[in-house]
Amino acid sequence: MSDWRSTASLYNLEQRAQLLNQSRSFFSERNVLEVETPLACAYTVTEANIESFGFFADGAQRYLQTSPEYAMKRLLADGAPDIFQICKSFRVGELGDLHNPEFTIIEWYRREYSLQQIMEETVDLISCLLTASDAFINIEYISYYDLAEKSLGVSLQSLTGNEIKQLAVENGLVLRADLSSQQCIDFLFSHKVEFAMCEQSITVVFHYPAAQAALSKINDDDDSVAERFEVFYKGVELANGYVELLDPEQQLDRFANDQKNRKDRGLTEIEIDQRLIAALRQGLPECAGVAVGFDRVLMLALGASSLAEVISFDWSRA
Repeated sequence: MSDWRSTASLYNLEQRAQLLNQSRSFFSERNVLEVETPLACAYTVTEANIESFGFFADGAQRYLQTSPEYAMKRLLADGAPDIFQICKSFRVGELGDLHNPEFTIIEWYRREYSLQQIMEETVDLISCLLTASDAFINIEYISYYDLAEKSLGVSLQSLTGNEIKQLAVENGLVLRADLSSQQCIDFLFSHKVEFAMCEQSITVVFHYPAAQAALSKINDDDDSVAERFEVFYKGVELANGYVELLDPEQQLDRFANDQKNRKDRGLTEIEIDQRLIAALRQGLPECAGVAVGFDRVLMLALGASSLAEVISFDWSRA
């Protein structure tokens, strides 16, 4: 039996330690406080596309966190300053070269940051960590709909729902009656649009459709888009961030919609995190936050082809 051995080389483990230290130095130099929040929580995310590991302990339901977002926002509502965290997160069914059910993320929140400010800081961190393999990396900022038009040759915002579905079919989607226009747009973006990005540039895609707002606020000047962004490099998604939604009632409505989506898909019902809602009602300060997939950044920095090469034991050997 040889599966007791690490999936990562000693060199890669040494580089991992170095980049973790570099990440902490990045935030220390900016006076961002490091915090820790629970890995096992009473609540989890309601989003239909994410499944959590659940278990019972001491007679109560618990979940391994998919992100420390909810707990970190509770700290902000309770008076915490700018904060960051490097921690493990967990998601069921995410397994492959770019996925491991247990993974490491860097998540942070900046009070009174604009979308542009949080995007630029995210690029600064990722560029800093990637310089182990690239002396200079070009940066491209492009809106979601502009990137889609660049790739597809048509404005998604000008199409009807049926036209969007037809375009998705033309690009390989096997259409089902229950698929919404937004799900067809998601398919087009993941299977077609993302390939239009320059692999030699860090690409920051911003102003996602309002239907994909998640926990971000809607843009003040255009209610069809959200103050949300993602960062890609060499075809790999590295970060997902928002200017945060502050309104507890809007957030409740979005969670309720998530629950409906889960029910429609036959998924397990997930209870809404009332502690997060209570924190929002107390008052979340104006802020922006982002999560960076540390394992993926390290993989690209080292020129590795899978996450298994940069973590001590992947899912098959854990």
